Amino acid sequence: MKVLVTGFEPNDNGLNASKIVVGALQKSLPVELSQDGDQIYFQILPGDINRLRAVIKDKLTSLSPDICIGVGQARGYNKIAIERMAKNLRHFVTPDEAGNTPQGVPIISDAAIAYWHSLHNLEGLVPLLENHHIPARVMNDCGTHLCNQAFYLYLHWKERCKPSMRVGFVHIPAVPEQVIKYWPEAPFMPLEMTCEALALIISSQLEA
Repeated sequence: MKVLVTGFEPNDNGLNASKIVVGALQKSLPVELSQDGDQIYFQILPGDINRLRAVIKDKLTSLSPDICIGVGQARGYNKIAIERMAKNLRHFVTPDEAGNTPQGVPIISDAAIAYWHSLHNLEGLVPLLENHHIPARVMNDCGTHLCNQAFYLYLHWKERCKPSMRVGFVHIPAVPEQVIKYWPEAPFMPLEMTCEALALIISSQLEA
């Protein structure tokens, strides 16, 4: 089974936890995924709404993955957050890297208002991670910024092109490097723990 794992380019300060973590996974897969390494692909997405849709469409079309896991950073979180749904809405409180600030506009006109995730046994992922001493929770709101847009685009492509694809999105806390350099009061999660969490989530989908 082909797996696509995505993160984001830095947007506001030169570092993005999702890029750091996805890069670490690409460099050295945890033992949980070592047997499937040749079927796991990685992509760092642009932080520009005007480029994001085309990059996602091209990647999904060329790879046609069976599993797609998006990863985004969530400053202020102290747990792995597994998202339940994506909504057809862009409403930016902060600009993207190109300065875009859409206000209350759809991601895709005349498309579904929202899509549910399509992971296997999402509710079981929290105890799975907690059993490995990793704090986790399920979230019902992926926001209205770039993470939600990517999640929505994955699910929209799935609906139109590959209904069997399993799609999920995971928000991760800041990594220590960001706390040291930029956000001294922010909660964080060690890089190794975040990588293990994603490996457990991906392997659970491969085994289902």
